[in-house]
Amino acid sequence: MTEHQLPAESAPFYVADSAVFIMGNCNIPYSNMISIPSVESEIKSEDALLRFDIAKAEGLRIEAVDKSFLDEIKKHAEWTRDINELSRTDLEVLAKALEYKDKAVLITDDFAVQNIAVRLDITVLPVAQRIIKDNIIWQKQCTGCFKYFKDGDDCPVCGSPLKKRMKKKLKKKPQNSKSTGSNPNSLSGSASLFASTLEFEEYDTEFDDE
Repeated sequence: MTEHQLPAESAPFYVADSAVFIMGNCNIPYSNMISIPSVESEIKSEDALLRFDIAKAEGLRIEAVDKSFLDEIKKHAEWTRDINELSRTDLEVLAKALEYKDKAVLITDDFAVQNIAVRLDITVLPVAQRIIKDNIIWQKQCTGCFKYFKDGDDCPVCGSPLKKRMKKKLKKKPQNSKSTGSNPNSLSGSASLFASTLEFEEYDTEFDDE
C-alpha cells in the first residue's frame, strides 16, 4: 500500500499503541493496522520487539504524526488534566487516531489515553482491559490544607503534597452502536463496544481516584 492508502472500506483498520505488541494477543491482521515511529521506543522486551518487526513485515504501516492533530490532542489533555499522565507516544498515538477518527479504531489499554479518546469521540478497542465508561476531568487537592489546584506536586499555600482527585465526571450516553469484530469490547473479551457518537452528562464530584 502506498502512503495514506487505506484498507478496503469493508475492512476496518486500527491505530495501534504499544500494548498491541507488548501483550501479544492481537487477532487483527497487522496489514489492517497503522502505528507511529515512537511506539517502538516504548517497547522494551525482545518478544515485543520481535512482534513489532513481524507486524511491519506483515503490513503494519508506520506513519509520522501531523502537528496540527498533535496540538489538538494537547489542548484536550490540558482540559481534562491528563497531560501529565500522557507520554509523548501517548499523545502522538491519539493524534494519529484523531487524524483517522471517522475511519479507524484506536487500540489501547491506557486509561488516560482512553479518557482523551472518549472526549474526542474516537472509537476505542482495549487489548486486555475494559473500556472506560465516563470522561473524567482531574484536579489536585492538598493533603494538608485541602485546597484544590489545577496541577502541581506540592501545595503552593502550605507545602504539603498534592493528591490527584476527580473534579468532574462526564457520563457518556451511547447513541449508535459500532461493531469492530467478533470481540468488540476488547481483543481478549466479549461485550458490546460503546458507540462512536456520544453525549455527556456532567457531574461535579470530589471523589478520590483510588
